[in-house]
Amino acid sequence: MTPEWLMAFTAGALLGYGVWESFQVRLQRYTIANAKVPATRNPLRIAHLSDLHLSRFGYKERRAVALIAQWRPHCIALTGDVTAWRRALPAVQEFFRALTAIAPVYAVEGNAEAANALTETLATLLRRCGGYWLRNEAVPFGDGVWVAGTDDPHRHRADAAKALASVPDDAFCVLLTHSPDIIVQPAALKADLILCGHTHGGQIRLPFIGALYIRARRIPRRYAWGCHPLPNGTVLITTCGVGTTRLPLRFFCPPEVVGVAVQSP
Repeated sequence: MTPEWLMAFTAGALLGYGVWESFQVRLQRYTIANAKVPATRNPLRIAHLSDLHLSRFGYKERRAVALIAQWRPHCIALTGDVTAWRRALPAVQEFFRALTAIAPVYAVEGNAEAANALTETLATLLRRCGGYWLRNEAVPFGDGVWVAGTDDPHRHRADAAKALASVPDDAFCVLLTHSPDIIVQPAALKADLILCGHTHGGQIRLPFIGALYIRARRIPRRYAWGCHPLPNGTVLITTCGVGTTRLPLRFFCPPEVVGVAVQSP
């Protein structure tokens, strides 16, 4: 095999692997402790997904729904970038119906919805399916648990202070937001748990180097994926998401649905 053919074969194999990995949706589990968790929901199970960039209700989306059902959550958090395309709205509605059949769904906008003027359209679709779309506001989930949500931090639409203003101090509060950049707003740290996405975990990660590009502007790179206790006690969880953007592939960064179990210490 000539060097040119070897390079072409290697490039093709890498491309094929990257496309294959982009469909390998997994369930990533985290367990955290918080004394505010009510005895009636101990542990409190939350399913979290983000960045679907949905164009159709296909294999990845069905796999994500199946993994969420397997987790048996008390609620489902959807942190933006559901879709950027109006032509995908029928698929989005099908996806929303599948999620709300499992558990109450709470969602916020991402930069894809904000940039394409889709926020209100998706909010209406989700509400028709029985879910909740949060826009710099909070709602009680019950038993001393509140769910808050902000508009997109990436496009400077998030107001954490407004979102959390009505949350009682003794309540366990989950804050949904699209980007981990929200932590530069001091008010966001009133929340006990922050769930976000946007970074795709880098989407392409290399051994010994990590993510090549994380898209978040104002955070340390280590917050681009995973579970991170912050100095004040708030826990930040950033998912690498389900879908892809720009390139339809992933390397060493498989798509995921997150299952969070919050239990008493």
